[in-house]
Amino acid sequence: MSNDWQFPIDREIKLCNRMDELQRLNEGLEEIGAEVGWPERTVLDLSLACEELVVNIVNYGFPSGGEHHIDVMIQASPSSVEVRIEDGGVPFNPLQEADPLALLELELEDRPIGGLGIFFVKRLMDDIHYEYAGGLNRFRMWKQLGFKDKNDDQEQAGGNKK
Repeated sequence: MSNDWQFPIDREIKLCNRMDELQRLNEGLEEIGAEVGWPERTVLDLSLACEELVVNIVNYGFPSGGEHHIDVMIQASPSSVEVRIEDGGVPFNPLQEADPLALLELELEDRPIGGLGIFFVKRLMDDIHYEYAGGLNRFRMWKQLGFKDKNDDQEQAGGNKK
């Protein structure tokens, strides 16, 4: 039996709406990945998904400018991760955008700039959800990583003995 649920990492990374904050976000994800033992590819996938959403918030969430905060909350274990990103920017549900795969059918010069980022997020994560509530954009992503806790293998090995 896994102990993942008993000792999840529960961390919050508070970012400002500036591109240079992406480095702190990536460093935080790398630190969490090292603590729970994720392979480098898992950390890179999570970084890509989070970066895509944060870049959109920085670029479009606060058209009047000024310094604003973006909260990234991460609950992680060796076998799963949930990321919640909240901001007080203009309401925007990226899940309601046109199907990005349809953009690939257009000639290159006819394609709008952007539009494929949410496609990557959908491909990298198992579940995604958006809501606007309490004056906040709230985006939640979840991924089952499929890694087993070392204790699982030991218990299975011990349980198979006669």
